[in-house]
Amino acid sequence: MDESQGEKSELKQIRTFQGDVAEALGRQNESLVSIQRQETAKRPPESSAESELDKKKKDFLFLLVGSAFLIIVGSLGAWFGYKEYQRRIAPPVVTVPTSRFITASKETTLGIATMTREEFALAFAEVARDVPAGAILHVAVAPEITTSQFLNILEVRAPGALVRSFDKLFMIGVIGGNPFLIVKLVSFENAFAGMLSWESTMPQDLLPLFPQNEGLKAITTTSVFKDIVVRNKDVRALPGGASSTTPVLLYTFFDNKMLIITDSIEALETLMDRLTRERLSR
Repeated sequence: MDESQGEKSELKQIRTFQGDVAEALGRQNESLVSIQRQETAKRPPESSAESELDKKKKDFLFLLVGSAFLIIVGSLGAWFGYKEYQRRIAPPVVTVPTSRFITASKETTLGIATMTREEFALAFAEVARDVPAGAILHVAVAPEITTSQFLNILEVRAPGALVRSFDKLFMIGVIGGNPFLIVKLVSFENAFAGMLSWESTMPQDLLPLFPQNEGLKAITTTSVFKDIVVRNKDVRALPGGASSTTPVLLYTFFDNKMLIITDSIEALETLMDRLTRERLSR
């Protein structure tokens, strides 16, 4: 009997111990579950964290794009502003006529394309009047015509080979009271020979270009050109008479590329100096 009571007592103790263990484990399990729930409650959901990360990425991207846009707009604005500033301070572009071989003090325009020989003589005499000494007047032709067309207006009797040796560009003007004609050349050899052949009729042919040259008007067909030297250049000069040494018409070639015709040595020297200056400045 004592043995049976002892066994019951041991069983009771075992059961009590098992219950205590189970109760402790239950409480511990509840504690762990509650801790996990609390941590889970504190930690934001994964979807929310991902959304926040995406939002930050988008904000950074917008900031980057916006900054780049502002930089580009600012750079373009600065560039256009600089260009506008340059445009305002830049000197105006002056269109130089292709027929202006030397710098002129003044320029006037004549529409001679449909003029006759007499009409040109009157119009040129009007614009050439009262040009100050040392000043250069460029008489521009508008619309532009070729050298051959200009010679046709003057009704010159120049040899065909000479006319063909001329380029289409020419310049007419006045230095002080002395008119001049400068013609670009295509062939110096043909121009040289052609000018010698033209000398017999040149004074009468070019009278419309020298309306105030009374000495040229008095020239007869017996007058002949002579060789002279001006600034170490060979020049052909037509004296004003048998006893006169003052030329009333001269011509020479500049660098074998241009023909210069004028009616005074001073004007010829000025033209050669100006052409030399233009050549050196290029």
